[in-house]
Amino acid sequence: MATHVGEVYARMRVHGPRGSVELERVLVDTGATHSMVDRTIADRLGIPPERRTRFAVVGGTIEFPVGLALLEIEGQSFRVPVILGDRNLVGLTTLEILGFAVDPVENKLIPKAGVLYPAA
Repeated sequence: MATHVGEVYARMRVHGPRGSVELERVLVDTGATHSMVDRTIADRLGIPPERRTRFAVVGGTIEFPVGLALLEIEGQSFRVPVILGDRNLVGLTTLEILGFAVDPVENKLIPKAGVLYPAA
């Protein structure tokens, strides 16, 4: 679904207590720890803010509300923390939880097994 070199996009369905919405082109941002759901969509789906959290951004920090949403990408879904912000994006934590990595050559998502190391 990528259209620009170095950019990967995914189709993502966001589920909330009042329904779900399919988002056709959501940027996969491996530089972002958390995923973000546009606050307007979150409100419409009934996804409430659970807490406010500070995040490091270029030039300092900013505080955002964070909620829990069921995100579905390529048939894999799980309830994950999402920043309730001004855009939609898929962050690294969501990719890890859903079992995906980014193929930088093909600019697409690929299945990836999780990593588990026993404690010493």
